[in-house]
Amino acid sequence: MKINKAIFYIKYYADKHKCVIERKATLDEDCYEGTHKIKGHPYKVYVDVNATEEKDNGKNQYRTASHQWEINNEPTLI
Repeated sequence: MKINKAIFYIKYYADKHKCVIERKATLDEDCYEGTHKIKGHPYKVYVDVNATEEKDNGKNQYRTASHQWEINNEPTLI
């Protein structure tokens, strides 16, 4: 589990939860941005810091934000 020191908060609408969520995140060499090949919307793959720490199995826990997202230095949702 290699976590980058650059921590940020990513906020986006999650279809799974049907609401806006915010995650403490970082990036590693496996994170990237892309465009969905069929639907054409943008997406970003990032490391969920809290999930990685909770799981504690030596592997980063990746999540994907799609369509639109906002990145902040501090949490914005209470």
